[in-house]
Amino acid sequence: LAFSFDVAFAVEHVYGHHRYVSTTKDPATAPRGRNVYYHILSSTIRGNISALELEKERLNKLGKSVISFRNSVLRGYLMSAFIVALAYLAGGVDAMLLFVAAGLAGKSLLEIVNYMEHYGMVRNPDTTPVQPRHSWNTNKRFSSWSMFNLTRHSHHHAQGEVPYQDLRPYPDAPMMINGYLTTIVVALIPPLWHALMTPKVQHWDKHYASEEERILAQEANAKSGIRSLMKAA
Repeated sequence: LAFSFDVAFAVEHVYGHHRYVSTTKDPATAPRGRNVYYHILSSTIRGNISALELEKERLNKLGKSVISFRNSVLRGYLMSAFIVALAYLAGGVDAMLLFVAAGLAGKSLLEIVNYMEHYGMVRNPDTTPVQPRHSWNTNKRFSSWSMFNLTRHSHHHAQGEVPYQDLRPYPDAPMMINGYLTTIVVALIPPLWHALMTPKVQHWDKHYASEEERILAQEANAKSGIRSLMKAA
């Protein structure tokens, strides 16, 4: 259901997110100080815009029209509309609205997870390749079992072609507050999230960031207002 309402994901995640993760160019990376509810909206809109731009660039290189069935994003939108229409034919307006609501809920959960996985991290995509330190991870077993090794996010970014069952933990990678399920609940309570994550972001700056990234982190702190939270911590 989430995929039905995020047809741009297949394009943007592979060709955008994996290139620009932990930078301001990545719609899925939440900057410091942002709350999860704004991120759901922002990442969804920017992610679709990014996917359309990536597909436009691909088709232009091939000498093909952007407004055509070759555009996988536009094709995906049509497929989603078709599925919604099938829900209407199967059960009327009530079934269609329930299907749409379920799809939007799934999409929101996806963006909450995106929010958690790279929150507050910084990187210069022109000088620094994606490294294990650019993703928040957890080695909690229940989260790994229930989410098909999504917890081993650093390995996914290091080798995107590796099947989920072969992903391995990176013990030295930055760690989340707790397992995914607990962290999702914490993310939904912005004051609690910032109270717990601000010290972790500070720790990341000190122990994981390169010299260039520490400068980027200072700039991010100044823009976000997170400095007041740091003083309180």
